[in-house]
Amino acid sequence: MRKHILTPIIFLMTVLTSTAQVDSLGNKILNNLDSLRFAEIERSSFKLMPYIAPSYTPETQFLLSGGGLITFKTHKDKILNLSSIPFSVGYSSNGSFSVRAINVIYWKGDKLRSIGEFQLRDMPDNYWGVGYDNANSVPKTDTTTAYSRNYWRFYQRFLVRTHEKIFVGLVVDINRTRAMDLNQLMLQDEDVLHDGTDIFNTGIGLEVSYDTRDFVQNAYKGVFISGIFTTYAKFLGGNTNYNIIDLDYRQYHAIQRERRTLAWQVKGRFTFSGNTPWTDKSMLGGLDNMRGYTMGRFRDDNMVFSTLEYRHMFKRKKLNKKGNYNSRFGYVAWVGSGSVAPSVNELKDWIPNAGVGLRAELQPRMNIRVDYGWAKGENGFYITFAEVF
Repeated sequence: MRKHILTPIIFLMTVLTSTAQVDSLGNKILNNLDSLRFAEIERSSFKLMPYIAPSYTPETQFLLSGGGLITFKTHKDKILNLSSIPFSVGYSSNGSFSVRAINVIYWKGDKLRSIGEFQLRDMPDNYWGVGYDNANSVPKTDTTTAYSRNYWRFYQRFLVRTHEKIFVGLVVDINRTRAMDLNQLMLQDEDVLHDGTDIFNTGIGLEVSYDTRDFVQNAYKGVFISGIFTTYAKFLGGNTNYNIIDLDYRQYHAIQRERRTLAWQVKGRFTFSGNTPWTDKSMLGGLDNMRGYTMGRFRDDNMVFSTLEYRHMFKRKKLNKKGNYNSRFGYVAWVGSGSVAPSVNELKDWIPNAGVGLRAELQPRMNIRVDYGWAKGENGFYITFAEVF
């Protein structure tokens, strides 16, 4: 654990040291935090900032990833927010290979938004079974949980502004999981036997959302409320039939000044009218919720989690080149809890979560995040772009 904690500190200290001039590192941190520079490829409103960084997660162990942050505007409009596409390609010490790209694109006048992601993973993985009890009782070993997983997903939300604060749109979700090298326990698991090891889901859905956030990728203030209904069906080309309702509530509140934000999220995912395969049950853990837990350790038909996070960007003692006191560095701290169950009425076994993180602003409101999450019986260290919510 001590090694995992030191890794993000060493990474950021290395970056800071490389930009230091004649004054001490301490003065640089206090007075010139916005001096962080990355290589940039820039043309008009298009900008690419590449990176290479180490990280550690329960799923991949030690991971070396390379990628970048692409920002641009679809129209020459000073008011229009920057669109962004952070992407990464990584290879880890346990043989995991991953590709991930997230897009948040604002079209003309912000009357249309396209938000989504593409993922590809070929990796050793673990499956504890479905349900809270299995996640707590099944030991993580080669003979009880280990298997190999090949997974890809294309997910997009196309949202049209129908009112000043209301969006309605189409949701498309296409994904496939192939499980290989199953252990003896998985070969006898009733969900695996029922659903199989090659699962292809094609879903189409409808989203209605209320959004007053000042900036989708990193809000300082506002409220976001979303409801998504998605149906996965064989007539759409997949080999499964089931339905999902996703409910998401987020709120952001400035504390005394801008760039000091208290943010909270409550999210639920509920399945009904069909048979959700074991690969696509509602899951806790990973990069995007309950950081520190292995993604999929806790899985079942229904899931709810909540997170309360404090985000703090430092102030400089001297003006920067832009004429303000904003630093490019900051930190976050969060607490959270979540639960999974076969029905909504059985959501009663809550697991704890907490963590801290560092932030470095590469472009206005676009951060690279370094998070360390504590979980029940495990922990995780993550380096990636964009806030969790």
